[in-house]
Amino acid sequence: MARYQLEPGDYGLVRFVVSPLTELGNSLRALRAPTSYPLQAPWYAAVCGVRDQLPLDVLRGLIGPTFNTPDLFNPRVGVPLTLTAQLAYLRDQDLRTLGADIESAVGGVPRGLGASGRSFGHRLADALAAYWGLAFQPHWSRMRAVLDADVAVRARSLAAEGVIATLNGCGPGVRADRTSITAHILGRGDDDLVLTTRGRPLFVVPSLFTLSSSTPLTDSDPMVMYGASNQRSMWTDPGDAGGTALLSPHRRRYLRALGTGRTTTALAEQFGVSPSAANQSLRAMTAQGLVRARRDGRTVVYERTPLGDQLADLT
Repeated sequence: MARYQLEPGDYGLVRFVVSPLTELGNSLRALRAPTSYPLQAPWYAAVCGVRDQLPLDVLRGLIGPTFNTPDLFNPRVGVPLTLTAQLAYLRDQDLRTLGADIESAVGGVPRGLGASGRSFGHRLADALAAYWGLAFQPHWSRMRAVLDADVAVRARSLAAEGVIATLNGCGPGVRADRTSITAHILGRGDDDLVLTTRGRPLFVVPSLFTLSSSTPLTDSDPMVMYGASNQRSMWTDPGDAGGTALLSPHRRRYLRALGTGRTTTALAEQFGVSPSAANQSLRAMTAQGLVRARRDGRTVVYERTPLGDQLADLT
């Protein structure tokens, strides 16, 4: 549990914001434990298709065994909340600053950021930019829409009910009273971590990749993170910003119909399509990690993976 002790006037510095870099860091949790984030199963399925291209040697080294991530992902006072500006800030930081931050959260600096001709900050920012381009940019418009909608809900609540009531509506992990804001952090037991704002803005950040709430565990710029609302609607329309049609109507039907296993021919007959058309969709879903093939004698049977089960349950 982490508690921000507030002084008179500090509530006037509370800001509800969307932070692209924060989401990038939070998503590492879903890469590590995808079944813990069933609402993001379509995103993870898409990432499986580009997994071999991701800088995993760096990404794996930016999340600790208890799912801590470095504060370098958090919003910073004075840095615009765009990915370009946030990565530019990282490029200007040196090994001593960033390395200490990563060491504190993870226990060591990723080997993928070893010696090269470029500065540590540049190598880190380049790896994160590559991850963004492959795993986030194709889907960010719909992710951002959900996050922006959540912030709009909080803005209406602020106008109608005030900041304390609005913070208390951000889920069970966040609690506010006249003198403090408390975040209940998974895995920290009942230990109290007391933080202060010291006249700095306090960012309140919705996320698609958090199971509870969290704050920085050091004297970083103040932040409280909570789970964004209405995430279930994010993947329910056909296609996505990248045109990959993760939940196109026929794939939703195929996933539900597979059950404990179906052949390509049986699936094609059920839906009145050619076996080659059904096979093309099944192979695409196999690449996304939603479906796997097994042999039953001379027959190939397709069945859902655990990830496919999650996605079928959402549709």
